[in-house]
Amino acid sequence: MRADTRRDDPDFARAFVAFRYFAGARGGDLAEPLGRSEAGERTLERLSHPDRQRRAEALALEVGRIVRALEQRCLR
Repeated sequence: MRADTRRDDPDFARAFVAFRYFAGARGGDLAEPLGRSEAGERTLERLSHPDRQRRAEALALEVGRIVRALEQRCLR
């Protein structure tokens, strides 16, 4: 898959933003290198929620998706 194609992939956008958040990035620049993406923006909103519990739930959901995708890839 080409890099410009991945930018349009909602799964990639969600994973990109979630991983950057997990790695310590915060604020609007979480999705900056990716450009505008509806999925990325929604993920950013959830990870920017004022309630810590809601942010943790959003991050757990996205990390779970990443882990499942990696597991599926390893099983092929």
